[in-house]
Amino acid sequence: MELDRESVAYYSARIEELIDGIDRGDFGRDEIPDNYRWMHLMSLFLLRESLEGGGDLFVQLYDVVTAAVVRRLQNKYKSGDKINVIFQSYSAAQWPAEGVYRLLDANDSFDVKVLVTPLDDRDENSCRDSYNKTLEWFKNSGHTVLEGMDPETGEFRSWEYFGNYPDIAFQLSSWFSSTPQSLWFASLPLHCLLAYIPYGIQFAENHKGTFAPEAVFNKEIFNLVWRIYCDSGSTLSGYSKYQFLGGRNAVFSGYAKMDYFYEGKKVTDEQIKSLWKIPEGKNPDEIKRIIIAPHYSVLHKGWLLFSTFRENAWFMLYLAQKYKDKVSFVLKPHPNLRYAAVAGKMFKDYESYDKYLEEWNSLPNARVVEESSYLELFSTSDAMMTDSVSFLGEYLYVNKPLLLLTRPEQGFLELGKKVTDSYYKAPGTDYEKIEEFLQNVVIEDNDTMSAQRESVFAKELDYVTYNGCKASEFVYGDIMKLLEAKS
Repeated sequence: MELDRESVAYYSARIEELIDGIDRGDFGRDEIPDNYRWMHLMSLFLLRESLEGGGDLFVQLYDVVTAAVVRRLQNKYKSGDKINVIFQSYSAAQWPAEGVYRLLDANDSFDVKVLVTPLDDRDENSCRDSYNKTLEWFKNSGHTVLEGMDPETGEFRSWEYFGNYPDIAFQLSSWFSSTPQSLWFASLPLHCLLAYIPYGIQFAENHKGTFAPEAVFNKEIFNLVWRIYCDSGSTLSGYSKYQFLGGRNAVFSGYAKMDYFYEGKKVTDEQIKSLWKIPEGKNPDEIKRIIIAPHYSVLHKGWLLFSTFRENAWFMLYLAQKYKDKVSFVLKPHPNLRYAAVAGKMFKDYESYDKYLEEWNSLPNARVVEESSYLELFSTSDAMMTDSVSFLGEYLYVNKPLLLLTRPEQGFLELGKKVTDSYYKAPGTDYEKIEEFLQNVVIEDNDTMSAQRESVFAKELDYVTYNGCKASEFVYGDIMKLLEAKS
């Protein structure tokens, strides 16, 4: 995180408060006073190199704070008081913790809620749009919800608004700085246990090789949480190699979101028809089903540049129209695409972008899916065309053909290279090759890379075989083991 002068002054003041507290003996108590927040420890981490012995002091305090948090939690659990658990999410499409939520919610020892958090790094229209769609999905899906925004005024709420602080706060995204500071994990008292469940697999890298070390594995949040639940052995190795704490708080649980694909759920024709538009007079088994999933990086600037949507948005719509009697399409844009496409001048305003989506929805064989679960779509689809990152790993769990739409700026970690080498590829500007994939691989079923995908999946991503349980069960068991251990 690059810090401006104002931020440095703010974090420096938090470090002074921290050091004053150490001198007073506040960190030698059984319970650390609530006036100390995770912001204090985060400040020390961010400015550790500017202080003599700052790194050593951070590690010592991390250990002291973690021990105090665990002690408090164990005592509360043994006394029979309910453990307050919050899952913090700003995107239904990125929700990775359904299984963990349900396991904890079924245990009377826990009071479990989802805090739907608005995004603060975009204009009001985009902020409200993504927030309202996410809020609606969680409510309709039977979750107990806390609303991070006042529905009338649009004012952002704070942790204090909700009364009791959580005892355990599950973070589902490392991009906390995109949300209001009043709802950052760092604004919570140090007595709150922090845990991280990823919403996507770490595949991407830039050509400088700086994204993974700086923006992923050694990011401040990952050096503060009690536990990082890693989706793969490769990701676990990344924390061990690059993280300041050396990966000591990371474990290979598997990818909790992907538990869905190990459950062997049967899908009926009626369910398929509710997910996909099947042209009139056709049965679901007569129609191929393909997902088109564009990434949001149309701005031509940022850590990662993957999107080819600017070059092929209208061609994809043309394909949907051309193959209306043979293929059902779902357009699954990245949650940030609406904002980025307007900010990047690809569309002149949100109305124009929304009209583009309406053109998809108006077709007899296509629909748009935004802020909702997409796992059901994966399991009922026949193929995908995408330039998105996480989907490249996630789609391997259904072993169906995928066309990676490429551009020169794309880069991958070693795991990403192995996975993408098992997929079909075409430049995002090569319309002929894109249509060839649709015609030859999808419609005519000439999928020659299935065995290669199976091999990569078995070696790199099959966490159930490795751990002997689903990732959600692993996380739940880890929490219960912590609570039931002797202080």
